[in-house]
Amino acid sequence: MTAPSETKHMIAQYVLGLLEGEEQARFEARLASEPELARQVAALQNNFDALDSTVTPEAVSADLWSKIESAIDTAPKAPPAANTNRPSRAFSLPRWAGMAAAIVLSLGVGYFGGQSLGPTPQAPLVVAVLVGDDMEPGAIIEAFADDSVRIVPLEALVAPAGSTLEVWTLPDPQTGPVSLGTFREASDLVLGGPNLPAPQPDQLYEITLEPAGGSPTGRPTGPILLKGFARAPVI
Repeated sequence: MTAPSETKHMIAQYVLGLLEGEEQARFEARLASEPELARQVAALQNNFDALDSTVTPEAVSADLWSKIESAIDTAPKAPPAANTNRPSRAFSLPRWAGMAAAIVLSLGVGYFGGQSLGPTPQAPLVVAVLVGDDMEPGAIIEAFADDSVRIVPLEALVAPAGSTLEVWTLPDPQTGPVSLGTFREASDLVLGGPNLPAPQPDQLYEITLEPAGGSPTGRPTGPILLKGFARAPVI
């Protein structure tokens, strides 16, 4: 019997298109006979579509695919797998695939019914992927009806000595930015924010670097490290 954690991992791989050959065939056979598994796959795909909507499409050059193929051909070869019958991949996964897998596997974005959320076992109202100036995803925020937020880091975030990381949201322009809490080092954590209106799609979330103890003014004063706009997950 497949363990729940392994099933979640395979769901993520299937939706990302990373299953191949017999492994893919076995998983699709399970989909045909396990309605709950099919529901979870559909939920993950729907939520992934919601995350896709946070990105603005841009035109690409005509030689894009040739560049991708060239990068794959020159990528470092994976070492042969030891003591396993599973075939190893001939090349390392590209950066986007690794990042996408990190988003799926570290969060779940509500795909699995709000499991493993620690003190907040509920489905998020909105989800925001926060990116830096380089447009690389750095963290994901889930916002809940009880004014709490869950932060899942996708990269190392550590406040230097004498400073702290502070999470903000912008419920509306009239209210202005509101602090949701502070933390020193990136980890999967839940912060209990102040009493605010229910979070809405397109609501801004950001993380700034502030003095120890948080912003002295009640408004962001330090550099913005990550920011992003919320989307409603599709359940």
